[in-house]
Amino acid sequence: KSIDEACPGDLKDDWEKTKKKHAAFIKSFKVAHVKASSYCFYDLVPESFLLEYFGHKCKIVEHILKTYEKPNNYDYLLELTKLTREIEQQPVNLNLKALTPLMYKAKTRSFREKLARVQNRICYNVFGTKTGRLTTKKGSFPILTLDRDYRNLLIPSNDYFLELDFNGAELRCLLGLNEMEQPHQDIHDWHSEEIYKSSGKQITRDEIKKKIFSWLYGGVEASLGIPAIETYYNKRQVLNKYWDGDKIVNPFGREIQADEFHALNFLIQSTTSDLFLRRAIAVNNLLKNRKSRITALIHDSMLIDLDREDKEIIPELVKTMESTELGKFKVNKKVGLDFGSLRSF
Repeated sequence: KSIDEACPGDLKDDWEKTKKKHAAFIKSFKVAHVKASSYCFYDLVPESFLLEYFGHKCKIVEHILKTYEKPNNYDYLLELTKLTREIEQQPVNLNLKALTPLMYKAKTRSFREKLARVQNRICYNVFGTKTGRLTTKKGSFPILTLDRDYRNLLIPSNDYFLELDFNGAELRCLLGLNEMEQPHQDIHDWHSEEIYKSSGKQITRDEIKKKIFSWLYGGVEASLGIPAIETYYNKRQVLNKYWDGDKIVNPFGREIQADEFHALNFLIQSTTSDLFLRRAIAVNNLLKNRKSRITALIHDSMLIDLDREDKEIIPELVKTMESTELGKFKVNKKVGLDFGSLRSF
C-alpha cells in the first residue's frame, strides 16, 4: 500500500492538507523553471512546513509499524529498495548527438521533446506490479520502453557497458519449478535437440521459439502435440503445487489472487522477477566500493557501467548472476560502448 492508503482515519484530513501544500511548492518550482537537479527541496521551503510534513509522515509510519505485520520478504524488499534508490541517484549519461541522424522523423523529434520533460535519472517503483516486475515512476527516464533505435543514446560514465541477462528466463523458471536440471546450452537449441528431434519433426529455431512461447502462455491446457515436452514442463503439476484455487504463492512467498486461466502466467512471471532481482542485489553487493555500478535493470537483464579496472571480476559477476535458487541459469553476456551497440562475447 501507499502511505496514503495506509494513513489512519484520524490523520487523513491533516495529511491531505499537508500534501496539497507540498504539491503547491513543487508546482511553484516548475512554474519558476527551477531544475530539480539544481536545488535542495529543504532549502526552498519554510522550516515550519518541513516539521509539519514529516511530523505527519512519522505518525503514519508509527501507525503502520504497530498495525501491520512485518512481511516475510521484508529483507528482500528493503535491499531492492536500496538498490533502486542507488540507481536513481546516478544521472543517466546521454549522448544527444546520437539522435541527430534520425531527427527528420516526427517520432524522434517527439522523443527529444519528451527527454526535455523527464528527469535525467531512472526512478523505479518496486511495487508497480502484482508480479513484482519493476516499473518506472512518472517523470523517470523511460528505460523500460526505450525504442531500440534510440538505445545508442545511452552511454557509460566509465569505460563500457556490460549487459548480463538470463537465456530463456521464464522457460528456465518453469523447468526449475518442475525441479528439472537446467540445460547448459541455449534453451531453444536444447528444445530442438531434446524435444523436437524425439518427435521426428524438423523445425527452425525461430519457429520453435514462437511455438514454445505460444504454448507457455496459452493456458494450462494448451498443447503442442508433442508428449515429450510434458516430461520437462509439466504445467498442471506446477499449478497444483503453487495454486490453491484462489491465489498462487510462488517459491519466494509472493501471493497473487488469480483464477485458473491467469494463475500459471502470474506464477512464472512473479518467480522470474523475484529470482532475477535477487541476483541483481547479489551482483550489486559485489560492486560495492568499486567504480563500476549497475546503471539499469530491464526486465530480466542488468546493464552495468563497467570501469576497465574491474574487468577481472566479470567471471565472478557472471557466476553470481547464474547461481539462482532454481538452478544454474545460462547467462548471456554482451559488451559495448553504448547501449545500442552491445555485442555478445
